[in-house]
Amino acid sequence: MRLTFVPLEVSLTVLLTLLATSSALADRSAAARNQGFQLYEAGRYQEAIGALNRVLERHPRDIEALIKRGNCYLRLDQPARALPDFDRVIRYSPLHPGGYTDRGIALLMLGRNEEALEGFNRAVRAWKMASFMDPGSIMDGLLPVPNTAGSLSGKKSLQIIQGHATAHSGLGQAYHRMGQDEQAVVEYNRAIEIYALDPNAYIGRGDCRLSLGDHDQALADYNEAIRLGPNYSRAYASRGKLLEAMGQDAQAEADYNRAIQLDPSFTYALRLRAALLSRRGQNDRAIADIEASTRLRPDDAEGFKDRGGVLVRLGQYQRAIDTLNRAIELDPSRAAAYLNRGAAYNGLGQYERAIDDLNKAIALDPKNPGAHTNIGLAYYMIGQYDRAIEDLSEAVRLAPGNAIVHLNRGNVYARLGFKEQAVGDYETVTRLDPRLIAFYGGAAKLLEDMGRNNLAIRDEKKLALQSDPAELELHVEQGNALRVQGDWKGAIAEFDRVIERDPQRAEAYVARGWARFCAGEAGAQTDARSYLNLKGWRDRLSPYMALLGFLGSRRDGKENDARTFLDEAISSSAQTTWPVPVLRFLRHDISADALLEAAASDTQKTEAHTFLALELLQRGDLKKARQHLTWVREKGASRSIATDLAKATLERLDHPQEALSRMIEDMLNR
Repeated sequence: MRLTFVPLEVSLTVLLTLLATSSALADRSAAARNQGFQLYEAGRYQEAIGALNRVLERHPRDIEALIKRGNCYLRLDQPARALPDFDRVIRYSPLHPGGYTDRGIALLMLGRNEEALEGFNRAVRAWKMASFMDPGSIMDGLLPVPNTAGSLSGKKSLQIIQGHATAHSGLGQAYHRMGQDEQAVVEYNRAIEIYALDPNAYIGRGDCRLSLGDHDQALADYNEAIRLGPNYSRAYASRGKLLEAMGQDAQAEADYNRAIQLDPSFTYALRLRAALLSRRGQNDRAIADIEASTRLRPDDAEGFKDRGGVLVRLGQYQRAIDTLNRAIELDPSRAAAYLNRGAAYNGLGQYERAIDDLNKAIALDPKNPGAHTNIGLAYYMIGQYDRAIEDLSEAVRLAPGNAIVHLNRGNVYARLGFKEQAVGDYETVTRLDPRLIAFYGGAAKLLEDMGRNNLAIRDEKKLALQSDPAELELHVEQGNALRVQGDWKGAIAEFDRVIERDPQRAEAYVARGWARFCAGEAGAQTDARSYLNLKGWRDRLSPYMALLGFLGSRRDGKENDARTFLDEAISSSAQTTWPVPVLRFLRHDISADALLEAAASDTQKTEAHTFLALELLQRGDLKKARQHLTWVREKGASRSIATDLAKATLERLDHPQEALSRMIEDMLNR
């Protein structure tokens, strides 16, 4: 075997080149590390992550770089990406107290509260150990050196003091999120004993005291936090929330304004101010705050949930549902999103969907009185009165000091004829909030109104939403004009605006419901049910709305619902009055000849021929149906919804591309 010797000068050249390369790489790595740390301190977290990535590619066990990168992710609200960095810190340095503390914070942000609790307990133990260990082994030389007696020489490291206190504050936050506020206060007390200059500890303790109803002590904590951190936006936001709970709305808004002024990107303060503005009826300003929050955090379910809630209070129910769908898609575990969407479905009269959502809200948050109130009202609307009273009573049990829950239960009691129970609830409302009961003219008038009319859902958040009567009348006039012209979709849009602003305006449901049916759009039976819930069966238009409910339900294939409309109307009406013969014909109680014979006036004949034609279409007899529809068009009463319906049906039959014609063809093909 022949050996080849490399000349000495060549070997030295290679070695020097390697050394120079290694030195250059080390210099670049150190520069990237310094740059990453500087960017972190400057709050430029995304840029810092890029620099720290380069460091960790070369030095994957750099503890301080991992800590810094993990905290960048936390500040960018990406706890799931931060957690692996803190796990690596603990794996490489099992006694590193900061790793446990930061890991606990990430777990809290992820909602893993019990794991966070365990992590903070380990952090507390690690910080205690740090006081007596060789600083170079765990904290890169930042801890003071222990003396021979084992205690710290000189003044304790500020880093250890602050870290130890932060771990106890983390325990307090974990207990608070788990609903154990008394234990949380104990931990915050310990944090403040260790280090009394951190405003976060006072804010956390104030939050717990607010939850416990100790407003005076909570206010003292928030004031101290502001004294310690006069430019700390979170302290102002937290104090504003307390002031709002104390009924001091103006002072609360001032604190929210200050928090946002200090930090325009503080989404928590933007959402708090939006909620306050919405409650006070300033919904345009509220929407602006929510949209600003959403721009800052476009994938934040909380922002979509809040925006949906404001839209519900504005009566813009479909827009609310679209927004809340996004909130639930982003975070299906958020009870308030289901609650708000359930309220929107209630507003649209889609009570079964409302009940589904509200049951989900209750499963996620069983102690929310709003969810029980809304589901109770939905059960009332579909006639499940026992369930309605049960849930409304649960809302009262959960929030005995809330006037609204007593008012809603009182309304249901009054409508069901339980006068004594209704009076009891109204008296409680008078005691809790005299302004609210006065808004409805007093308990006696409210009892009379509820006994005469069906339930009108009361929502304090809508009290501030007052509509301009002249503007509403303009929409009504425009809707009726478009209806006469046969522009059903245009008419629907106008009546949508009326109902959004005044959901108790019963006649708007009449106009929109029939327009929906004539246009072949969904929702006719929903409008029919909304009208009947508002007016009951004593109103002259109620049997006609039952006809609309029957037709709309049948068109959607809901035969049982259709039959229910007929049965309710017939049993609630005098048998000799019109349009009972139409109802009985559609229920197959009488023949077509008997129906036509019962029709006396021109209007009644118009209605008889129209509904007879629709029934013939249902049976597949297109030829005879056309004969009756043509009779109505040529001889029928000019001012009748039946005439409008007959003309619309003929129009759609003559132009099969339209929606109603497709619906009719579906009938013929069944």
